[in-house]
Amino acid sequence: MPFLPDPRRLLSRSMPEFDLVAPLYDATRRPPSPAELGAVAEALQTCTEVLEAGVGTGRFAKPLSDRGFHLTGVDISREMLKRAGEKGLPRLLQADVHRLPFRDGAFEASLIIHVLQLIPEPARALEELARVARERVVAHLPDHRSGGLALRGELLQRYGEIAAEMGHPLPPRRRFWENTERVLRDLPPERVFVVEEDISPPTDPEMRWRDLRGFGGLITVPPEMHERIVARLLEEGRGDELPLGPRTRTLRVAVWETSGLRQLMKNRSERRNGGLRF
Repeated sequence: MPFLPDPRRLLSRSMPEFDLVAPLYDATRRPPSPAELGAVAEALQTCTEVLEAGVGTGRFAKPLSDRGFHLTGVDISREMLKRAGEKGLPRLLQADVHRLPFRDGAFEASLIIHVLQLIPEPARALEELARVARERVVAHLPDHRSGGLALRGELLQRYGEIAAEMGHPLPPRRRFWENTERVLRDLPPERVFVVEEDISPPTDPEMRWRDLRGFGGLITVPPEMHERIVARLLEEGRGDELPLGPRTRTLRVAVWETSGLRQLMKNRSERRNGGLRF
C-alpha cells in the first residue's frame, strides 16, 4: 500500500492547487542536480532514518533513497503522493507538516525541501520537525532574492492580469518569503550550505511556456485560454523575459542540531513573552 491517508491531519486549503499541478509537476521542474543532492546528503551526514515533510512527487526522496537514506515522506496532496508511490517509494503518508502523526524522536533527522516559504507558519513547522527528529533538522530553500525568481514573478503577475481580463482570475499566490526569512533570523541555522549553479532555459519556446504553467496557479487556466494569454504576452514583447537567459541559481541548505533548535525556540518564545515564564 503506497500511502495511508489521515484526513484529521490535513491542511486541506492547500490541497487543490497541489493536486491540480501534480500531473505537470515533474515535467515543469528540473530534476535535483548532483550539487543539490550532495549538499542535502552532507547536511544529513550519518542520519539514515529521515522524514521528508512535503515530499511531493518524490523528486528528492527517490535519488536520496538510491543513495542509501531510509526516507519516510509526508505530504498534504494525495495526487502528489500517488506519483511518489509510482517511483517505488514505500513509506508515504498523507499528513500536515504542522501536525505530524509521529511520536517524539521518531527519526534521526527531518528534512523539508522547497516548502518552508510556501506555508504561513514556518516556525511552527520547524518546531514539529524538531519534535520528531533526534539529531538534526535540514531545510532546503531557494534564494528568492535571485534575479530569475524576481523576473518570473513579474511575468506571472502580467499573466494574471490578462487572465483576469479574460474572466479567469488566478487564485491568490500564497508565498511567505518574509515569514521564512524572519524565522531564519530568529532561529539562525548552525550551518548553511550554499549551492550556486549556472542553468540554461529550454531552447524550445513551447517548453519554456510549459515550464511556466506549473507555477503560480496557472494550471487552473484552461489550455485554450492559456494559449491566448501567451499570444498576448508575445505581442507585448514579454517572451524574451521567459527564458531568463543563462543565469545563476542560488539555493541554501540550512542545518540545525535538534537540541540547538529547541533551545533557540525556547529563547524566542521567552522573548515574545517578555521574559515571563509560565
